[in-house]
Amino acid sequence: MYPGAPVCLVMPFHNEAAHLPAVLASLAAQTDGAGRPLRPTLIAVDDRSTDGGAAIVERWLDETGWAGEVVPFDARNIASALNAGLTRIPDDAYVIRVDAHTVYAPDYVATIMNAFAALPADVWCVGGNHELTPPTSFGRALHAALFSNPMGFGPADYRNFETVRPVSSVYLGAWRPGVLRKLQGYDERWRANEDAELAERVREAGGSVVRVPAHSRKILTRGARAALVQWTRYGYWRAQTIAHHPRSVRLRHVAPPVALAGAIGLAISPARIALVPLAAVYAVATVMLRPAGQPIGVTAASLVYFPLVHAGYACGMIAGGVASLFSRARPAPAPQTS
Repeated sequence: MYPGAPVCLVMPFHNEAAHLPAVLASLAAQTDGAGRPLRPTLIAVDDRSTDGGAAIVERWLDETGWAGEVVPFDARNIASALNAGLTRIPDDAYVIRVDAHTVYAPDYVATIMNAFAALPADVWCVGGNHELTPPTSFGRALHAALFSNPMGFGPADYRNFETVRPVSSVYLGAWRPGVLRKLQGYDERWRANEDAELAERVREAGGSVVRVPAHSRKILTRGARAALVQWTRYGYWRAQTIAHHPRSVRLRHVAPPVALAGAIGLAISPARIALVPLAAVYAVATVMLRPAGQPIGVTAASLVYFPLVHAGYACGMIAGGVASLFSRARPAPAPQTS
């Protein structure tokens, strides 16, 4: 059974009124694995919502009897909003980050806490992975296709749901008491990739990160265009993470910029005709590796969309790498979380 220390959930949100009822219902359904309800504390950080989301959370707290509060905030920065929530959490509490458009299995919290009880004390952070809820539009279906095809971003071992093993980072994450205070919270300079940056500081400080079978389902809120912008941002901030934590680099991080540079090099060389068979091989692989039942229109659009996303990520990484050359100082520490 998991430790008896307090458990606090931290949930930043901005204009998530459409999804909050389902998310909160999944939190209300949390049990200890034996059918007994769990009631952690919920710290919800409202980052300038204009859709009534704060009222939804406050009403839910009143109706369920959960301890917690809604913290008003004004930053539009996830790392800063998370740190604002962390200031409301006691030093002896376990911290679990939750997302305002993800629904959680009934044993989500219990799985995380039981993992902390079973794993060595140097495991400072654990977390699970997520599946995707069925997309509700063509653009979101195209976005979802990225995670189901190896020619996009998946499937890959880091999306394995059942294996307990050390990993580079986890979805959302949970931490033992005192860890986030020791690390001074999230680095507020990061506008994306903040989880991976924090995971690197966990390892540098002597802790480890472990994936456990904590199940959740992420609600897709972005269509194809917004996802392209998102992955370009991810590329930029991944480059910043690598610049400040060089040991964090992995082949999957550098493959897109290397491939983009190679494609551009071929395009301006006399050997440009080689791009035709290479593109054909990529297209055939994309079609052959698509999941069963995927609509043909989504597969066809993927032939163009996947390379665009990879190119956007690569351009973001290149821009982030160049930017890091002009700012070699260590990031300013995030505010204390007490």
